[in-house]
Amino acid sequence: MAENVRSHPLNGRARASIYAAVFLAFVDNFVLLPVIAPRAAELGGGSIAVGAAIAAYSLANLIFNLLGGFLADRFGRRRIVVWALVASPLAIGSYAWADSIGWFLAARLFHGATGGVLATSLLAMLGDATSAGTRGRSLGQAGAIIGLAALLGPVAVGAIIVAAGMPAVFMGLAALLALGLIPVVPCLPDTLPVRPKIGPGQGWGKLFNEPKIRTALVAIFGLEAAVGIVAGFLRTVLTRPAELGSEAAARAVSSQSGLLFSLFGAAAIAVMLSPLAGRVDKQGPFRPCLYGLGSVMVALGLLWGGGSSWVWVAMAFYGLGYGLIFPAAAGAIAMATAKEERGRGNGLFNFFFDLGLVTGPMVAGIFAYASSVNPFVTGMGFVGLAVGLMLWAVRK
Repeated sequence: MAENVRSHPLNGRARASIYAAVFLAFVDNFVLLPVIAPRAAELGGGSIAVGAAIAAYSLANLIFNLLGGFLADRFGRRRIVVWALVASPLAIGSYAWADSIGWFLAARLFHGATGGVLATSLLAMLGDATSAGTRGRSLGQAGAIIGLAALLGPVAVGAIIVAAGMPAVFMGLAALLALGLIPVVPCLPDTLPVRPKIGPGQGWGKLFNEPKIRTALVAIFGLEAAVGIVAGFLRTVLTRPAELGSEAAARAVSSQSGLLFSLFGAAAIAVMLSPLAGRVDKQGPFRPCLYGLGSVMVALGLLWGGGSSWVWVAMAFYGLGYGLIFPAAAGAIAMATAKEERGRGNGLFNFFFDLGLVTGPMVAGIFAYASSVNPFVTGMGFVGLAVGLMLWAVRK
């Protein structure tokens, strides 16, 4: 698919500002994840309200991923990225101002909406800024930055809570993001200076007809369904020391879970920074995504059959799979779209990303409750379905 809008080379400062914006765009959600449920409970929310507070962000994300992609194509990347970046500290500050569970849920929806628009438009900008033959490597570097945010976020929030309490997390993070915007925003480039109108046959259907895009969407859905299941049910395979009380045992499991996810993140970052991330530029997305899904399948199988004795090996395979799939799928979107439709392409990518995160643990929980199916077996089913759909996606 040819580039219909001429590319302009970016200097190092502009490129660095995009990567810095990627970090700012994702670190907030990772910082807030551990405190959303406790804060919702503090405001009087019951189990349903706490669950709704956790899900509200992803729900808004799903909707605004698609809208953000359309806006980035219609009005240009820089304008949408800047507006979303400026809105992010306001959204996070609104958590601190919320004095009831209703307002807290509204803040979650507002934050999810800004995050959906920002992630989509930023990935489109990054795809514009990279030349053909380097997109897998560039998206791998962006994925590594997101992984770094995931590793640093929980550490930062723990330090803030110990030093100043939970409400300070929201205002401190909002202030940090606002300060971070000062050097970043002026350097962000406009990678879509000419914005042609969307003509007949250039809508969403055209994107779905591209095999590379179908492959990327199916692979990222299967991956994120597995991610959600592992995040939700990893605790079920961790050992609780018998000599400890229930509260101390729960803390031990939480600590072990954190170390395991750090191993996953480190493995994923290492792969995304390696030459493996650039293979999509030469081979296309099918093989890297297939190998990545195979690695995730091995991880789920070990968590199911191996139990706690194999959990560290399983998380290493899990990180390997993530590191292979993310740059391949995101790079495929950049490769298979023209500039004037790349925003919508990344909107679809992020939509299927979040859809997997929401659907995976929900379906696994239902199956575990209704039929006693092990959640990791359900995860293997999602991955197997993704492999089958990938084969269908490239049948032509």
